[in-house]
Amino acid sequence: MKWLCSLLLASAALVDPAATMVDGPYVVPGANRSLESWTVESDPGGIRKTVRRTSVGARISVAPVGDLPGFEVTLRAGAPVARAALTIAPAAPVFVVADTHGEFELLAKMLRAHRVIGPRLQWSFGKGQLVVLGDVFDRGPHHTEILWLLYELEQQARTAGGAVHLVLGNHETMVMRGDLRYLNPKYPASAQTLAVDSYARLFAPDTVLGQWLRSRPALLRLNRALFVHGGISPDVVARKLTLADINASIRGVLAGSTGGDVVSLERAELLMGPLGPLWYRGYFAGHEDFPTASTADVTRMLAAFQADRIFVGHTTVPTITRLHEGRVIAVQVYPKREPDGVQFEALLIRGGKLLRARFDGGTEPI
Repeated sequence: MKWLCSLLLASAALVDPAATMVDGPYVVPGANRSLESWTVESDPGGIRKTVRRTSVGARISVAPVGDLPGFEVTLRAGAPVARAALTIAPAAPVFVVADTHGEFELLAKMLRAHRVIGPRLQWSFGKGQLVVLGDVFDRGPHHTEILWLLYELEQQARTAGGAVHLVLGNHETMVMRGDLRYLNPKYPASAQTLAVDSYARLFAPDTVLGQWLRSRPALLRLNRALFVHGGISPDVVARKLTLADINASIRGVLAGSTGGDVVSLERAELLMGPLGPLWYRGYFAGHEDFPTASTADVTRMLAAFQADRIFVGHTTVPTITRLHEGRVIAVQVYPKREPDGVQFEALLIRGGKLLRARFDGGTEPI
């Protein structure tokens, strides 16, 4: 028996982990204005690209991950530009998650634990609002599944009277602009299998997910709550830009156009840089590259954008934390598996109260 175990172990060591890789689908333009769904699939013969014809209104399948079920997505016509400011019912609960970085299983289980989605990953939050503070992309191995889940939940939520809001983070914009340095190794392998010169091509403006992402905001206000991935620096406040101005400028960069004039170019450089809303960390002390904002700076920023609080991701905290006298709420508790369990938190706003949402489904006041 020892020789058999040794043989099995040796054989397992020779198995290429990529041979079990599944990725996609990526929905891209086909011939004659049609759409094609590209997936990376594997069988004993190796990894292959599978192409299927599809269309607006058709359903595509996303494969199971771990012990989570697969799900289907209905393709929609091009997404309209998301509004920067919305009025929602004061009683509507808001569930906020930040920086999931490809950890599809942890995100889905967090959402199921708090009944935002059901056992089959369907919308179960009624008229509630789900806000995702960016950085779905990079590091982890399942950002494609997260994107399709949010895409599908957006329509399901709308039908139920609720909403899903994906706020762009720096990693979304990096991938769309071809900066792929933080990709999980799975994704360059996918690009090679799918025969594209860059993984970014799979999120180009003419793809379904690429167009949808470019319609999302970088800044969102729900009633008087402001949501952003990084933060709003005093430098941005000094320019007296509106939410619409900021979103339009970032959208222009992602479309490959900044307007061409000196003012537009300078604005784009500010908004896409370390003092812009995608990267800024100045609400947190100790970041040398980011001048620290004072509580007075935060007060001026909130007044400029007609908000009472700002909710931010991007900067990791050990637990969801109030900063600047409660005017800034830091939400980014990085999702990861530890020897003693999963480290991950989200935020639930219910009845005007801020609650820390734990991975086990429990809540506690912040």
